[in-house]
Amino acid sequence: MMLRSIWICLWFLSPAIALAQNPWDAWDAEAVRELNTAGEAEYLNEEEKKAILFMNMARHDGPLFARTFLEVYVKENQVKNSSYLRSLQKDLNRTEGLMPLQPERDLTAVAQLHALKSGEKGRVGHQDFNKRFEPLLGNPYMQVGENCSYGFETAIDIVLSLLIDEGVKDKGHRQNILSKDFNSIGIAIRPHKTYRVNCVMDFGRRDRSGLNQVPY
Repeated sequence: MMLRSIWICLWFLSPAIALAQNPWDAWDAEAVRELNTAGEAEYLNEEEKKAILFMNMARHDGPLFARTFLEVYVKENQVKNSSYLRSLQKDLNRTEGLMPLQPERDLTAVAQLHALKSGEKGRVGHQDFNKRFEPLLGNPYMQVGENCSYGFETAIDIVLSLLIDEGVKDKGHRQNILSKDFNSIGIAIRPHKTYRVNCVMDFGRRDRSGLNQVPY
């Protein structure tokens, strides 16, 4: 099959979210445990694990995610009622039951190296994208994609800003997070020379039929 690679980046600054309400109350605890696929991944830090959880929650029950975390985020950060926010609400309302993203060491290694180098050099973007993913394309990943975020250090800020995707014409970050074509994830949050912090998310699609997972 033809391999398709997606690469997108985002950078702008925003204050960290302060959750005055508790959106967790509306979520079933057992469902959250199942969606917390990175909970035992010792190679990820707590914010990286939380980012994967938030993405999985949006994929699992978009309407509930919109009514809880997105609604609180918008209110607490006074996010403007733009066409991007309205389109996200529509997209989440038709997103349900997508397979949760599973953390992978190889994708995480790619994300960590790119986040580290970008941070040290103060760069933004997807330098050497094809070269970085070449060893993984075809085996084990049939498709890969990448999101980059700059200036956000908490998981909720990173995920919600990428989902809203304000000013990104093709809403590519959102597409990656909510894509049924991805079932794997690597993530790294590292210091950045210019923007203080950067996050790299590397997505992949692999055959999970032999890994006790239900394939797409």
